[in-house]
Amino acid sequence: METWCLEGDALVLREGVAAVEVPASWAGEVSHQLTFAGPLGPILAVPGGRTRWLFLATPDVTAVPAVLPPDVRCWQGPRRVPAPSTRWVVAPGPQHERAERGALPLVSAVRCAIRTVRRALV
Repeated sequence: METWCLEGDALVLREGVAAVEVPASWAGEVSHQLTFAGPLGPILAVPGGRTRWLFLATPDVTAVPAVLPPDVRCWQGPRRVPAPSTRWVVAPGPQHERAERGALPLVSAVRCAIRTVRRALV
């Protein structure tokens, strides 16, 4: 079974997968920073009043919960994330189909990339 899928106007996350929501205005920089940390997972662009990107990632089971910037959210499966009219920024490849160990970045790696970009924006 896939660990995520698009159903209607939602991204459906199964157990063991997360989506980190970042404003599109600086999500490209987060994606760029994330490539230095290891694998870059699939990324969805969700249009709306404020376009956002959803970075698919693997939850950190041992990590201490982190405080995210107010414009960033983390969704963990199982859950439905509102995602109407999405398009892939980074489409899933064969290595992502079952989210094998190491195929998706850890949420902590995405958070680290976000911190790096936020520091540069200040």
